Amino acid sequence: MPNIIASPEAEVAERFKRDTANHQMTVLHEDGLYRHLRFQSPRTIEFYFDLITWPGCLTIRGDYGDAYTFTRERDMLPFFRADRRWGINPHYWSQKLDGGRRSVQEYSEAAFRQIVGELFVSAVRFDDAPRGLGKAVRAEILDQDLHDEGEARKLLESFEFKGFDFGETWEYSFQDFEWSFLWACHAIVWGIARYDKVTRYGLSALAAPKQATS
Repeated sequence: MPNIIASPEAEVAERFKRDTANHQMTVLHEDGLYRHLRFQSPRTIEFYFDLITWPGCLTIRGDYGDAYTFTRERDMLPFFRADRRWGINPHYWSQKLDGGRRSVQEYSEAAFRQIVGELFVSAVRFDDAPRGLGKAVRAEILDQDLHDEGEARKLLESFEFKGFDFGETWEYSFQDFEWSFLWACHAIVWGIARYDKVTRYGLSALAAPKQATS
């Protein structure tokens, strides 16, 4: 199908690399499971973020969007380390948020386009597609302004071509994760990896806050 746009997760992954290219870690506090780690570029506060842990919780906050608190294990760092080999896992991690998964989801044009594409492919596969259906779907749905969920749904629900329609569409979810939540997921994994590296090589003193000279 035409006009399928790039995955938000892939776009955020690339942007996170640019946003944090010069970030350095400062250990503002460390006492067992009580930690306050800051990641920031030396010359700006743009896209800085803090990782704060205490027994059973991890909070991330900063100059990227909303703050998020996860609750799962007594020490939350191993929880995020365990998934490192599988990469970022927003679907599972969002279940551990204080506010639940729905608190970090919003309408996604990419998700809408993906589902429309899947519906079209299904119609072709099961021989329900009249000749010219692809062009009609492109012209009447995918080439329209799809930024508003209500308007996008109306286009899908009212679509009809040579007796074909997409049937009941109310059950389809066009939600995806908020940009800031995906960014925060990358930040957590990236930040923990740097904390582990500094700790492993005994370089914690280098990440301590610099004391002002008198």
